[in-house]
Amino acid sequence: MGYVALYREWRPKIFEDVVGQEHISRTLQNAIKNNRIAHAYLFCGPRGTGKTSSAKVFAKALNCQQGPTVSPCNQCQNCLGINQGTSMDVLEIDAASNRGIDEIRDLRDKVKFSPTEGKFKVYIIDEVHMLTTEAFNALLKTLEEPPQHVVFILATTEPHKIPMTILSRCQRFDFRRITTEAIVKRLELVAEQSGAKVAKEALLLIARAAEGGMRDALSLLDQCIAFGGDVITLEEVNGVLGAVSIDLLLASAQSLAESDTTRGLQIINDLVIQGKDIRQYAKDLLEHLRNLLLVKVCSDVSAMLAMTPEVLAEIQRQAGLFTQERLEGLIALFSDAEREMKWSTQPRLLLELSVIRGNKQLAGGMAEVSLSPSPDLLDKLAEMEKKIARLEAQLEGKAVGSGLQDKKTTGPKSVVRNNRVTINMADNQPEELRFFQDNWTGILEGVRKSKVTVHALLINSAPGHFQKDVLTLVFPEDNSFHLVRLEQEENRRVVEQVIKKTTGREIRVRCAGKQDLITVSVAKDELKPEDDPLVQKAKEIFGPDLIEIKD
Repeated sequence: MGYVALYREWRPKIFEDVVGQEHISRTLQNAIKNNRIAHAYLFCGPRGTGKTSSAKVFAKALNCQQGPTVSPCNQCQNCLGINQGTSMDVLEIDAASNRGIDEIRDLRDKVKFSPTEGKFKVYIIDEVHMLTTEAFNALLKTLEEPPQHVVFILATTEPHKIPMTILSRCQRFDFRRITTEAIVKRLELVAEQSGAKVAKEALLLIARAAEGGMRDALSLLDQCIAFGGDVITLEEVNGVLGAVSIDLLLASAQSLAESDTTRGLQIINDLVIQGKDIRQYAKDLLEHLRNLLLVKVCSDVSAMLAMTPEVLAEIQRQAGLFTQERLEGLIALFSDAEREMKWSTQPRLLLELSVIRGNKQLAGGMAEVSLSPSPDLLDKLAEMEKKIARLEAQLEGKAVGSGLQDKKTTGPKSVVRNNRVTINMADNQPEELRFFQDNWTGILEGVRKSKVTVHALLINSAPGHFQKDVLTLVFPEDNSFHLVRLEQEENRRVVEQVIKKTTGREIRVRCAGKQDLITVSVAKDELKPEDDPLVQKAKEIFGPDLIEIKD
């Protein structure tokens, strides 16, 4: 007989051999003991976690000549036939290749026939989510009321793709990813039985690379034994996996801790020359940063990090070089890079940019988003600087009231100049105004829901004056366009209707620019007019530089 791959040679033959799924094995064994065997089961979970293997063990337990039994003998004709895939009573169907309605109709026609050798006819349908909608519909009735001698076992990695009508007729078992410790323990047994000496660090690396799948771990071990012979070292496993050594990961993290961009880029260049996979390096570095963060925030990480005490001590030392915020920023940065590298034609460039940006992180842990501001941002900043300069010149370089006040205007009346309103604060009703200021956020939200374009015009305004059911909204001087548009009847009516709905009051709205002169009438016999409450209120709302006190 030719060579048999390790994952096939070490496929579980009894329930005790299924690693990491004790909760499922125990349930199935109890079902057999208590004669509570269901007609349909759904085994779902990640690849390589024992779904098909458990299905075959369960089929043997049902059809063993000594059973049904919780411990199939693996010696009788029925057990041997199931192990070799020649049993007439256990049919394994690949739904990815037999996904049409015709195949399911053929299955439905054959389930009525009694088993030829054992007590049950077991149908194991692998990757069942690949069946078409029509095939699921054809299977539905048979799955709901099969003959007494039929058991269906559906296996899938994507249970969310299975119709609820199918799911509701099955007992569901969720297979978990196998822990690193459990995989290492199993690999040690396999390596010992295979006559290979594998370093503990190498087994840990294989187990982590398998990502919870025992089949993947056994395949990697098989490959490493073929590469290194009877003695397997950590360096040889790194070579097979294309992974980066822990020393290089420590050096990479050290360059980030010291903000040594040159060293970080040199490491990437050396990896490219050696023919290493840059994407795998990014993935390994991200995991290393994650380990540093765990050490930083957890008091005991021995259960979460499967590694030797020497490596763990080195990681704990290096974690002291970073703050928690810095590590969080680096992880976010390299996570984005690792995700984008999957689709990029220049993965090396993305990784090098991440190293550069990671070394430019601020002390607070915030990474720079880009190396230079975009042209649009520069234009907006220049425009904003011009507006600020113009406003400062108007506030500092002109006399109060210059060019704005009509010298012939006297008394407390409001005056309109060039479509602007000169507001007389002496007639203001502060308590009423405060009411609208306190409720302005709700009014803005109501306008947004009513008409979003009016909300855009209104967003920079604020209630500035209230007198005789007239609310004056004040705008910054650079919002003249918004002011004019809001004065239009249809837009102003939207605001007035929302105010009525919000406050229950009929209010008229008018608009004014903040740069317009604000006059306050004060009686002559007042000794300190600047202490008048109305004056103080005007200064609070419009600023002291825009207030003129007149006799």
